[in-house]
Amino acid sequence: MSEDYLGRLFQRAGPMFTLRGGEALALPGQPVDALYRLQAGRIAELKPLAEGGSSPLALHRPGAVLGAAEALGDGIHRNALVALRDSELRALPMRKAERLLRRDPHVLADVARMALGRLRAEAPGTRRRTAIIGFVSVCHSVDMRSFVETLARDLRRLGKSVVVLGAEARLWEPSRLSPLEESHDLVLMAANRGEREFIAFCARQVDRLVLVGTARTPPDAAPVPPAAAAIQAHRLMDVILVWPAQTAQVSGSEAWLAAVPASRVMHVRRDDAADMARLARVYGERSVGLVLSGGGARAYAHVGVVRALAEMGVPIDFVAGTSMGAIIGAGLAVGWSVAELEARLRDAFVASSPLGDISFPVIALSRGLEVEARLERHFGDLRISDLWRPFACVSTDLTAGGRHVFRQGLLREALRATLSLPGVLPPVVRDGRVLVDGALVANLPVDLVSEQHEGWTIGVDVAQSAGLTPEDLMLKPSGLSWVTSGAWRRGPPIVSVLMRAATVGADSAMAATRDALDVTVTPALDGVELRDWKAYEPAVAAGYRAALAVADQLAPMAA
Repeated sequence: MSEDYLGRLFQRAGPMFTLRGGEALALPGQPVDALYRLQAGRIAELKPLAEGGSSPLALHRPGAVLGAAEALGDGIHRNALVALRDSELRALPMRKAERLLRRDPHVLADVARMALGRLRAEAPGTRRRTAIIGFVSVCHSVDMRSFVETLARDLRRLGKSVVVLGAEARLWEPSRLSPLEESHDLVLMAANRGEREFIAFCARQVDRLVLVGTARTPPDAAPVPPAAAAIQAHRLMDVILVWPAQTAQVSGSEAWLAAVPASRVMHVRRDDAADMARLARVYGERSVGLVLSGGGARAYAHVGVVRALAEMGVPIDFVAGTSMGAIIGAGLAVGWSVAELEARLRDAFVASSPLGDISFPVIALSRGLEVEARLERHFGDLRISDLWRPFACVSTDLTAGGRHVFRQGLLREALRATLSLPGVLPPVVRDGRVLVDGALVANLPVDLVSEQHEGWTIGVDVAQSAGLTPEDLMLKPSGLSWVTSGAWRRGPPIVSVLMRAATVGADSAMAATRDALDVTVTPALDGVELRDWKAYEPAVAAGYRAALAVADQLAPMAA
């Protein structure tokens, strides 16, 4: 079917109608009542999330036909279709569409082609393209044009075609943006505070809005521009905070999350080339996310993977994890080097068992005081949103059922919750909820990273082949020697039983999880027992070897 024929088909179907920014064309669960052709504007396809809210799945541009895949399926919308900007569409009612499909095989073939194209756009590993990004300074001390030109330079180094617009575009008709979108990968708008006319234009025309402030700009003093309703409702908004050069640790960014419907808070140091390069990877869709599974002492293998990634020049821009994987991921998000990460892990876990404070098992075998002390020693009072890399971890909510995701709050409290293996560590009670180890619901929480960026996602699974053997259930050494030798500090064999029980239920979901990854690293850890806290070197070596085994898949990610 030709483009002209398709256009005439929808033109004959009825007059054009306008969908205002933020209005829904379709909601999940609604029947498909028509096929829609987008004439102008932008329609966001949003996937509902299990814990509430939604995640952007695709951005539809003029010429797209919406509803084709659903019409050929069960006739029900699975995702929301919402106008990101003011949009013009034409509708072909399903009654007419069904008659055409029966009468003209060419129409049927073309609708099937469009449906398959939509499904390919949703397939794991594909990227959704954000064409226009607006950067708005909410303070006077950041020259937005200079900041964005620096970002554009780094994007061009990544092979992106970029154009930067400033206040000279404030009187443009929106139609002037279309040819720029067609001829460039990215259109970046740079608006300084005080350029009200251009800020208003920018906020109405972008696919994503980025607010840029400084450490001295509290959110209650920052004039946040009114964005299109869809950008606010679906959190297509970022906050970038610019810090003085050589800043080691930031604070106070949680207030921005409370004041602005932002999906991400990112930090850069002034004139820091590495930080700006990381932003370029994020907005150039070349960022790298790392997801680390739980698995007791086997999680030491994550360190070997991280060491190999550093040697290959593969950056890490987003991090998520569960249980011990979250501990290692948090260290990366804080900004620890590989050497510092190793030194801290040896101090916290290898030198002595974190489960040494065994108690009478009323709630758990361990009182958890040793774990809490070690988390406080190494993470102090850091807040999750103040980390240099965006970080998330997951725990299991025994009160409401399902999972609880930590993206802000006290870091050590989140880590304590995701570590709380039922029967081994006491649960964490937070806001009236009883939280335990996240491995019960999501031992490799890939979506926590994939929904945050459009780049590559690497998953490291150390829980595979972690099956128990009869030998694992024996005291080693046996009898009284188990106590006198100090082996009791590892915990009794029941700890291994409980650890394995926490992950075995998630194994059935791993196939789908792996499909959502660009690269999966699976270290061979058959010789490392779940509670063998002394098995640091062999586990790290296994992780290093496993990463080298997929080096060809990792090579395109190297900075």
